[in-house]
Formats: sequence, structure tokens, C-alpha cells
Amino acid sequence: MTADATTSAQETLRRWNRAIRAKELDGLRAMMTDDVVIELPFNESGRTEQGFFRVYRGRDACVDFWREAFAQEGRVNRSTEIETSVTADGARIFVEFQGDVTMQSGRAYRNRYVMRFDLVDGRISRLREYYNPIQSAYAFGRPVAGRFHIDAL
Repeated sequence: MTADATTSAQETLRRWNRAIRAKELDGLRAMMTDDVVIELPFNESGRTEQGFFRVYRGRDACVDFWREAFAQEGRVNRSTEIETSVTADGARIFVEFQGDVTMQSGRAYRNRYVMRFDLVDGRISRLREYYNPIQSAYAFGRPVAGRFHIDAL
């Protein structure tokens, strides 16, 4: 593992986290490649096959994904239990953490995440976000399997 590659990847992650916490869409946009892809393989649909989970392709679609999330999120509280791993070439980062958000609706949104960031020239080319879809369905008011609404956890 080269120190420069690791340091660069860790700095990219720090800048990404600052932009997420501040809800800075322009900052996120600048950190993505033109052909960036965000995938949410474990989500409220309950299906993991291609075509059944949310995928956002291209910088505009990915920024719109964050815009929608930020509109529903209220206060982003402190993340905890953060573990980060960087590949030897600095091209991939894995992050696991416990998130804590208070939604605009007042609902608590506490979820455990595993995120995979693929980097090209210090920018994010692919992000895979894994989380507990039941927690997300409750917080964002999305139906599970397209029909079941969660009113309490």
C-alpha cells in the first residue's frame, strides 16, 4: 500500500463526509465522475436482482438522489462505530458506520451502513450503499415490497 494513495483516498472520504453533513450538492457534484453510478442493492423493494433495486447513473441523477434525501432529512447527528478500509492502490474504500438522523417529519432514523466507494483520479465513480431497508422505509415513508408501510419500529 502506498502512503500517497491511501492518504488521497482518505482525504476524498473526508471531503465527501463534510459535503454530506453540510448538504452541499455542488461539493458532492464536484467529487463525482461524469459517469458516476450509485447503487442501493438492499432497499425497500425487498429484491436484490438487477432492475429491482435503485440505481442512479450519471452525475445529474446522483445529485438528484442526494437532493431528494436531503429534502427529507432534518438534522444529521453524529455517526458512530466508524470503520474504514482502503485498498492498497487507494482505488476503493469501504466504510461501516452507525448513522443517526432526525428526519424533517421528526422520526428518528438510525441505520447501520456499509458503503463501497470506487475512486478514479480522486473522484467517486461508483458508490454502493448497503443498509437496513426496514429502518429506511420507516424514516422515509417508503413501502416495503411496494405495499407494506411501517408505522413504528
